[in-house]
Amino acid sequence: MAVGILLLAGAAFGQNRRFDIQVSFGGWSLSPFRSIVERECERLIKNEFNKLVESAIPNDLLTPLLSSVALSSSGHFFSLAASYRFGEGRFSVGLRGDYFDSRVPYSLSVNESLEIWGFPLAALEGQGQGTVRLSGLAVSVLGRWTPLMTKRVDLSLQAGLMMLPFQGKILLDLTAALKTALGDLQFSGSFDDTFDEIRDLGLDLPSVIFSPTLGIEFRYRFLPDAGFSLNATLAQGTFFSGGLFYSF
Repeated sequence: MAVGILLLAGAAFGQNRRFDIQVSFGGWSLSPFRSIVERECERLIKNEFNKLVESAIPNDLLTPLLSSVALSSSGHFFSLAASYRFGEGRFSVGLRGDYFDSRVPYSLSVNESLEIWGFPLAALEGQGQGTVRLSGLAVSVLGRWTPLMTKRVDLSLQAGLMMLPFQGKILLDLTAALKTALGDLQFSGSFDDTFDEIRDLGLDLPSVIFSPTLGIEFRYRFLPDAGFSLNATLAQGTFFSGGLFYSF
């Protein structure tokens, strides 16, 4: 009986604590939405692909290339968050930093006619495989509302603004064939460039992307002032994580 009273008192005391520190680890994906990160990756891939083709084919033969890009993604992130709770703890505000390291594999293909002065002159067929590597530290300002709060379990909704650095590198291996009436030209190529190197050559890539973020979080306290959490967030992609929190 005495132990039960102490546990209840400890839980109530834990709920009155104002500050939370939380560490989490999880996975990230571009799906299911077409985010700004995905659009910028696709633009970057097409630009570098066109430059590679232009280095092998006379410019007079080139028309605007309509390449098809298929992106997928996999990656992980580590986050550290701190927040302050108001009143009875149903509302809180805080900051979260996420270090992420993500791979965005892609395939690319092109199959079209090349024209000069409006007349078909050749056909270009090509395909490539590559990876966009994204890494950096994202920072989010978050507000949280907890409609469900018990002695052990909390269920919260989160919203805020994420600042995501658009940094990394891009790799591509390409094989292609230019078919003409005079014969075929086979060529291949590759590149391995950082985003900063590509910016220095004139492509207007953003350095930072701002994005609204929405999420839901489940918490379970195994001690009055500590527990574990599960989180799902939509921002520039989908983030799923699990972690530990401590209240003081």
